[in-house]
Amino acid sequence: MARLRSVLLLTAAVVMTSAVTATAAPRVAPIQSHPHGHSYAEWGVRWYEWAFATPTSENPLVGAPCTGGQSGHVWFLHGVVGSGTAVHSCSVPTGTALFLPLINNAFAAFLNDPADQRTEAYVRAQAACEAEHVVASIDGNAVRDAARYRVDAQTSPIFEVQLPTDNILGLTEDQAERLLLSPVVQSGYYLFLHPLRPGVHTLKWEASGDCGMQDVVYTVDVAPRGRH
Repeated sequence: MARLRSVLLLTAAVVMTSAVTATAAPRVAPIQSHPHGHSYAEWGVRWYEWAFATPTSENPLVGAPCTGGQSGHVWFLHGVVGSGTAVHSCSVPTGTALFLPLINNAFAAFLNDPADQRTEAYVRAQAACEAEHVVASIDGNAVRDAARYRVDAQTSPIFEVQLPTDNILGLTEDQAERLLLSPVVQSGYYLFLHPLRPGVHTLKWEASGDCGMQDVVYTVDVAPRGRH
């Protein structure tokens, strides 16, 4: 997941199938839209800020409860760090939108990296993610042409992330100056889901390409906020 002088993290996200308790498929926000005021590329940045900045002890990517680092009316889901298969579960409050990567990738430079490895062109090239196979379903209904929900590394905003001391990359200040990742670029295939109906939903997906492989099942229990 981490290289000593620079960071390369990829995670695949979720294909969604909902259980019989939900009878209507949720709407996937169009790739050109700005759900909750942000583009898909901007949500991709926020996903990585959440993934990197949440301390290991609270970070869902390494086994903590899915509530770790979540706030507001949009929650983040995840697949596998690296490549592989996984089964996840999460209970989310009613009315919560979900943003998730079907497969994604990021490259982060350190302040103490060589200057030629901190250029915009270099970071964008390293963050590229090309998938050969991407499928997703919601409530048993396939997401048509799931590969179109793509954020390209060449158009992703450039951002930075302040790592906590207890970070999932296992980095120290001796390795990454000030524990600041900068610049960072991300790319991938994402879905933004408007809130699911109350009930239990099973999310599934498969994705593979030059940035890894994902095969994930995600059970989401949408429940009133008083139950959380």
